[in-house]
Amino acid sequence: MASELKQRARRFPKEPGVYLMKDGRGEVIYIGKAKDLRARVLNYFTGADERAQVKFLLQKVERIEPIVTRSEEQAFILERDLISKHKPRYNIRLKDDKAYLSIKIDLNQPWPRLELVRKISSDGARYFGPYTFSYEMRNLLEVIKRAVPLRTCSDTVFYNRTRPCLEYQIKRCAGPCCLPVDREVYLEWVKQAISILEGKSEALSKKLEAQMESASGRLQFEEAAVLRDRIQALRNAKTNQEMISSDLEDRDYFSHSREGKLASVSVLRTRFGRIADTANFAFNDVVVSDQELLSSVIGQFYDEARGFPREIIVPYVLSDSELLETVLSRRAGFAVSLVVPERGVKHRLLKLAEVNARQNFSMNFEEEANAALAVKELALKLKLKQIPRKIECIDVSNLQGSDIVGAVISFYDGKPEKESYKRYNISFSGKPDDFAAIHEVVSRRLQAGLQDGDLPDLLVIDGGAGQLAKALQVRDALKINIEIIALAKGRAERSGETSRKAAASKPERVFVEESSVPIALASEDIATLFIQRVRDEAHRFVLSFHRQKRSKRALRSVLDTISGIGPDRRARLLRAFGSVDAMKDAPLEDLAKAGRMSKLLAEKVKKRLN
Repeated sequence: MASELKQRARRFPKEPGVYLMKDGRGEVIYIGKAKDLRARVLNYFTGADERAQVKFLLQKVERIEPIVTRSEEQAFILERDLISKHKPRYNIRLKDDKAYLSIKIDLNQPWPRLELVRKISSDGARYFGPYTFSYEMRNLLEVIKRAVPLRTCSDTVFYNRTRPCLEYQIKRCAGPCCLPVDREVYLEWVKQAISILEGKSEALSKKLEAQMESASGRLQFEEAAVLRDRIQALRNAKTNQEMISSDLEDRDYFSHSREGKLASVSVLRTRFGRIADTANFAFNDVVVSDQELLSSVIGQFYDEARGFPREIIVPYVLSDSELLETVLSRRAGFAVSLVVPERGVKHRLLKLAEVNARQNFSMNFEEEANAALAVKELALKLKLKQIPRKIECIDVSNLQGSDIVGAVISFYDGKPEKESYKRYNISFSGKPDDFAAIHEVVSRRLQAGLQDGDLPDLLVIDGGAGQLAKALQVRDALKINIEIIALAKGRAERSGETSRKAAASKPERVFVEESSVPIALASEDIATLFIQRVRDEAHRFVLSFHRQKRSKRALRSVLDTISGIGPDRRARLLRAFGSVDAMKDAPLEDLAKAGRMSKLLAEKVKKRLN
């Protein structure tokens, strides 16, 4: 196979572009870029690169496809886009980490607000973070709210309020929802909030001090007192930030720790002379060099939402430093430089990033090793054909046949991959049942997986032999070669044990394709604990979706019994409040405004709900 690939590579163009390596199933397992496609791909087969990782990769490859681009810069951008689309197993890929919070300010809104989000999007808004420690981020948010009176409420609440909320009463919001606030003044406050988030609170403090003195001179003592409190809030924030450099240039420091195919990369971000935040990433199956590892992380790390520094500090010169600088400068709108320090503050902070990388490596891969061991033990106990890397679990939920829903959760290398979770609404022409629901969810998931080239290695069904049979029907009809098992909870024997404690003491039972007799798993076994965690996560996820559906249905049913509430008004109330409890707690004025109805009708609605 290697000789055939080498012969094919000799016919590649000597042009810049991207190459896709595929395995025997046609799945893209690695994507690379090149200034000269022919030379770069042929280099894999010359024996010049003795790294075990490269030899390991070539053993998996059965086809290499080139894509020619107009320039090396375009190849760089296309590589990033294709990695995001295909998610190749052996590429460095930064995953969305929904565990970390960021602060979002959308300057396109007429009245921008401070918003906590778990996903950074390229939507034109400004994002600050993600913050590794949520308590630090929440403390920072409290400082901003004390210093600058911006709104934090949702758009639904903002546009439906008729009187200011408690935040206005305690002087943490100017109340633009209801009061005549000067928009230019409000937007100036937004700029001040951004200055705080960028670490430039010192300049803002001086500006506010001048305003306070001016207010005192005009005998506007109440205004001066408000400004005094804001200045004090900024000073409190400043005392919690150590000044690490008198040079106030924005910089990011990248370093890494690596053992074989395992690697960790840490980013230390400094803003206005202070450490603003850190970010840590861990990777398995790294088959590229250390230089390519850092280049790939840097290339994917930055976008308009996250923000760019003037300097990126790295431990050594990267082979594509000039290309990275060109691409990042174009995205940022100003010159971005990659710098290798030899001494001084930059060198000291780079060493600190290295310490963080080593620490993150130790913490992450200890957990990684335990997860990998659990998956390996599971594969041995169930006699699976391979150790599964991507495991998905399907569960369905219904209450007496109503609001039946399904969900799929995903684990990759033994850890939850929440960006791959999916939820399904299920409808039936006949009488609904769990078997039909499982059939529909499995069918929709596997059909989508076939189309997108994204199928799991192992599919777990929450249920018994009947549910497994339905899932296998779908798989065989689609001619897909993946393993499917069903997991049933332990149950009490027929000897009369009916208590929950007795049922819990019985072993988990796994139904597999090759046997009519389920496999019993020991209760404290590492493989059992892992598969229970997968099943319980699916159960939690589908139940939360089911509760949302039930709540909306209950609200819809109540509203249908009230004369004067037609389809349009009901839809407005559902959009504004979403649940019975939210409508119960809403002020009468908010209810009337959201439903565009009289106070008399709003009172009627409140009375019916309570």
